[in-house]
Amino acid sequence: MKRPAQHRISLPSSVRARLTLWYLAMMAFIVCLFGGSLYVTQTHLNADAAESRLETQLYQDSQRFAQTYRQTQLDRLAPTALRLNQSAQEMVLLLRPNGSILDVRGSLAGSLIQQLQARAEQSSGMIDLAVPQNHSQNWWGGDTTYRVLIMPVLNQNARVAILLVGLPRPHSIPLLVIWFFHGTLALLVAAIGGYWLAGKALRPVKMITRMANEMSATDLRRRLHLQRRDEFGELAATFDQMLARLEAAFKRQTQFTADASHELRTPLTIIDLEINRALTQLEQPEDYRHVLEQIQAENEQMAAIVNSLLLLARADTGQVTLDLQEVDLSDIALASVERLLPLARQSQVTLATGDLPEVLVRGDPQYLGQVVANLIENGIKYTSGTGTRVYVELACEKERWGIVRVQDDGPGISEDHLPSLFERF
Repeated sequence: MKRPAQHRISLPSSVRARLTLWYLAMMAFIVCLFGGSLYVTQTHLNADAAESRLETQLYQDSQRFAQTYRQTQLDRLAPTALRLNQSAQEMVLLLRPNGSILDVRGSLAGSLIQQLQARAEQSSGMIDLAVPQNHSQNWWGGDTTYRVLIMPVLNQNARVAILLVGLPRPHSIPLLVIWFFHGTLALLVAAIGGYWLAGKALRPVKMITRMANEMSATDLRRRLHLQRRDEFGELAATFDQMLARLEAAFKRQTQFTADASHELRTPLTIIDLEINRALTQLEQPEDYRHVLEQIQAENEQMAAIVNSLLLLARADTGQVTLDLQEVDLSDIALASVERLLPLARQSQVTLATGDLPEVLVRGDPQYLGQVVANLIENGIKYTSGTGTRVYVELACEKERWGIVRVQDDGPGISEDHLPSLFERF
């Protein structure tokens, strides 16, 4: 058995369009609710005001017509000869007490006159001859609804005639059409304004989207810097913080790669030199043993470097602790010099030591050795080809500071590089 097809109304995918539709729906509800209440109230007020004006005009005209008829001897003079000065839309019907017609004014056909005569007969019994009274009734004649006022014409407290004066009820102002027109216009303006406001409110989202699309994998320096104290300001600030974290992570990755290549270059170079020397120069087994021991030492050094790089990466994130202990800088300096002697010989640089007194400091021996080795290696690297000597010595200043001096006769550090002297590598 097939299921009946279900039709679902899908809203636009654009957030701006959906916000505009919801805003328009709320505005339509408000316009219908308050506009409808205003329409009903105003319609009743207008109808009451129109009826009041009509009643007043009918009463004034009826009093004037009755006074004119009262001053006329109706049994001697034809009432039709009198000038009543009624309006073009006003109808006047004067009847004898027995219901016969004395005077007719206005567009009244025979059937309409008979209806008015019947209404006059029904109302005549309600008239107290001692106190003249007016009876106002609604009467439908053709396509027009009339307000008819029925009153007696008295002469010496005797009813000599019955006067019927009618005016068409005014057509009500088409408030519904006016309300519909203005309501539609208001909703149209609200839709345009809502769409514009939604676009202005969502502008930060577009900025974030555009920046994300324009940003490359390596260009993470751009920021929104949106100075707003609202939800979009918080979103932009969060986006900027995310970019800052991504940039820091990318820099750490780049720095890790640079550190790895820089730190591993020296051990690999030493191993390559020792292997070449063993293959080309050495003949005695003891010499080969020394070469293998040097290669083993450099291999251990590379393992330590890899661990150091991992430690450095963790240090960038604040997740590292140092093994602080009391160490002698002279031991560290001698070990670094012995380790780098093959590199110095290959570079045709004399690596010598000066005064190496016992200098006790508190630090991590592994990383202190790495620092001293880096200083000596840089001296050998930048002296080769321009100088011949690298000199290492220690000093103790005021029994508080241990000083490691690495001097060379190379070109030195250019002034352009001095601001970056303490940057890594």
